[in-house]
Amino acid sequence: MRALVRPGSDVSYVEKRGVELVRGDITDPTSLAPAVEGIETVFHAAAMVGDWGRWQEFQSVTIEGTRNVLEAAARAGVPRFLHVSSDAVYAHRYLGKRMAEDSPLETRFAWWDYYRRSKLAAERLAWRYHGEGRLAVAALRPGVVLGERDRATVPGVIAFLRSKSAMYLGSGRNRLPYVYAGDVADACLLAASDDNAAGEAYNVVSPEKVTQRDLFASVAEESGLALPKRAMPIPIIYGFALAMEAASVLGGRRSRPSLTRFGVTLIGRHYLEDATKAERELGWRAETPMREAVRRCVEWQQAPEQRARVG
Repeated sequence: MRALVRPGSDVSYVEKRGVELVRGDITDPTSLAPAVEGIETVFHAAAMVGDWGRWQEFQSVTIEGTRNVLEAAARAGVPRFLHVSSDAVYAHRYLGKRMAEDSPLETRFAWWDYYRRSKLAAERLAWRYHGEGRLAVAALRPGVVLGERDRATVPGVIAFLRSKSAMYLGSGRNRLPYVYAGDVADACLLAASDDNAAGEAYNVVSPEKVTQRDLFASVAEESGLALPKRAMPIPIIYGFALAMEAASVLGGRRSRPSLTRFGVTLIGRHYLEDATKAERELGWRAETPMREAVRRCVEWQQAPEQRARVG
């Protein structure tokens, strides 16, 4: 097993598992050839992850970085390419309806919705290489990923619950499309090893019915925090988020807004995503309950070595 790691990255986790390390960066095409040489399958999950930033950053990392990895793999004659996409590629105007792999993809992005725009562009690049016969590509579209080494979702909820603005976004009874990171890894292995998966996309979400209130309750319980005592209608929160984004842009983006429309949609809207295709064709099924995924994430964050890194 081989991993591409950026110079200066913390590689202690992969080093302990005997992974061969190649120093490089997906934004540097010249560094990729040694990483893909002699490899049977490329697992590509690197992207600019976040709900705020400059378009140039998303374009450089998520889009052009994906292009660089695809090109390097194709030139090296890699037989299989597993692309980790996102459920963010689906059209938000269909939220609340059953979302399967053939559901419409986004065509009308909101202002500054760069994460979703770049993830869709990256996935389309992968399909182009597959369509041209240069690579055999399969793609996964995970929901909200929870688990160890999560530095975004659960830490973000913890920070929100600690803040004075803690509240339920809407009623809080909306369903969330969560999945445990380890279950996503299992899906990656299954899709990469099944010849019939080439050319296919798969939703990767848990069938467990988890609401915003359920997620907040689990994070609060594991972190010793209080639950919100108020709720605010989504349209009002969405308006506040838009105003905060506009203020950040007008200020030269020197600071990230404390609230974004992407964040409001991610946590406050109702999702009905269907992973039946992955279950039927790959034999995959999410096994880890949300509460256990949250517990593992918080436990990992509170480990002495993690606190030392933060400090």
